[in-house]
Amino acid sequence: MGGETAKGLRFGGGGSRICGVKLSLVFLWGLGMGVSWGAGKWGMVDTTGTWRLAEKYEEVGEFRGDLKRSFTLPEFLPGVKGAKVKKWLKAEGDEVKAGEPLAQMEMVEPVLPVESPISGMLVKIGVPAGGAAIPGSVLGSVRNLAHVGMFEKKQFDVICPGYGPNPGSATMVRWLKLEGDAVGKGEKIAEVRPKEAMAMLQAPGSGTLVKIEVKDGEEVKVGQAVAKMGIGRVPVKLGGEWFYADERGTRVTQDRYMEVGSMLGGMAPVRVGEKWAFVDGEGRLISKATDGKKAKGFSLGMSEKAEFDAARKVRGGLAAVKVMDRWGYVAYQDGGIRTAIAPRFLQAKDFSEGLAAVEESEDAPVGEGDEVVEDKSEAEAKKPAGPAAWGYILPSGKLWGRLDFAVAGDFLDGRAAVQALGEGMPWVLIDSKIKTRTTKNYGGLVPLGAKRVAWKQSGGWGLMDLQERVMEIRPGLKNQDGEGVGQDVLEAVGPFGDERAPAKEPGGKWGYLDSEGKWAIPPKFERALVFHGGLAAAKEPGGKWGYLKPDGSWGLEPKYTKARAFTDGLAAVSEQGEVELGPEGATGGNWE
Repeated sequence: MGGETAKGLRFGGGGSRICGVKLSLVFLWGLGMGVSWGAGKWGMVDTTGTWRLAEKYEEVGEFRGDLKRSFTLPEFLPGVKGAKVKKWLKAEGDEVKAGEPLAQMEMVEPVLPVESPISGMLVKIGVPAGGAAIPGSVLGSVRNLAHVGMFEKKQFDVICPGYGPNPGSATMVRWLKLEGDAVGKGEKIAEVRPKEAMAMLQAPGSGTLVKIEVKDGEEVKVGQAVAKMGIGRVPVKLGGEWFYADERGTRVTQDRYMEVGSMLGGMAPVRVGEKWAFVDGEGRLISKATDGKKAKGFSLGMSEKAEFDAARKVRGGLAAVKVMDRWGYVAYQDGGIRTAIAPRFLQAKDFSEGLAAVEESEDAPVGEGDEVVEDKSEAEAKKPAGPAAWGYILPSGKLWGRLDFAVAGDFLDGRAAVQALGEGMPWVLIDSKIKTRTTKNYGGLVPLGAKRVAWKQSGGWGLMDLQERVMEIRPGLKNQDGEGVGQDVLEAVGPFGDERAPAKEPGGKWGYLDSEGKWAIPPKFERALVFHGGLAAAKEPGGKWGYLKPDGSWGLEPKYTKARAFTDGLAAVSEQGEVELGPEGATGGNWE
């Protein structure tokens, strides 16, 4: 149903992950009021098992950020290709704010351009090559040769440019123009080299300085990584309210929300009362942009800014929103919310690989007022003649192909599983040109990543590649029709990550398959989640949760009563309360 719940948002883009399966907020939190899974509190650990968020939260959502995001040396001034780190002002592990100075930099051999102040003739060179000057001093003069009035200024000084907060002297490297040459306004006419030019390296965002790559006194080139920042956001529930915290648990939002979603693309959806809005990475509610420009000020209250009946997280640069009974998409642009595709769909899924599945009805408008369809007659011809049908749209909002499907899935590896309109129609795979790419009839198809697809014909699930080559999961086993090998032997199978896919054998145990359908990790677990970042949560029979490596060994020993999958280096876990079994993953379910 396009990811919609009774209140609009499915946490993390389709539901909240509990033991590998995303559940809607209606189930998980009871319409936003909060449901506790046992008495244990939640915290978050990194891939080494170190606690990053204290075990004190009633609920913890999906962490989004990168604890090892490198940032590079910017080009402070034109012509400056490198710099020397004079002194780091922050230490590893320090919290920093966006724009806060991190290090003092000394430019290495910078050569700065000197531009002509007007168009005219270079009539005087005051400082010859090799001569000294200071920022703001006169280097020469240019005369205006155009018609000027009696009281208008005819001659203008060429000024030595500034190059830092505490500039010293500079040396004239060379003049590119000679006295008497014609020059244009803004044209480069000379070059100077500062004796010492200083600048500040600023933090690219608010977070933690995780690692310093270039030590004091070392030189670094423009574009080279100088440090790694931890810049992330995670929604947490504490004291009955939801807010956003960074990877150290420091609260970054002060407002109270009824429900929240993941922080992606610079913003996250939040529910205020019965309506939805978006907040930025610093927790500020985002106003609606006007004519593509940033909305000025934040004079409106929270409830006045919350204008959507439902909202989901950003996927593919756009976030699906619902207004009244129609779905559309918005984008975060220039600090404001901009309508990218006007609400006109009965249902809408998130963008994946440049396309989004939407359900449109016969009475839905076709691009009227949203400037997304140039040829209205063409769009009208693509609309269904009867009941609502599914199809795909581009980020521009234009329909891509016809609305031909009763069911339309997301694209993965250039393929999407669809079912045509009509009773008893088989499932097929289509490519991004909406061309059918399978030849057989299937009772179910689910792209799993790694160019592998789960398929079903008579009750169980098998594994095949994009060319319909069947993987032998257990050689010699026949399907219910007595045909084929290695078919219909799985009760369920999930997406691939790190070349491993969680799968459940008919005996009821979970393990992990490789891309050829072999058991890379034997089926012996009660539950198994998807691999992310080299680790996957799995539960021992009658035991606790731990995290497996792709080779089957424990990366984090099974000691947790509750566990969720890693996202961007952190995972929500608990060592308190009773051991949580949780629902099982299902083929085609939400595993993110």
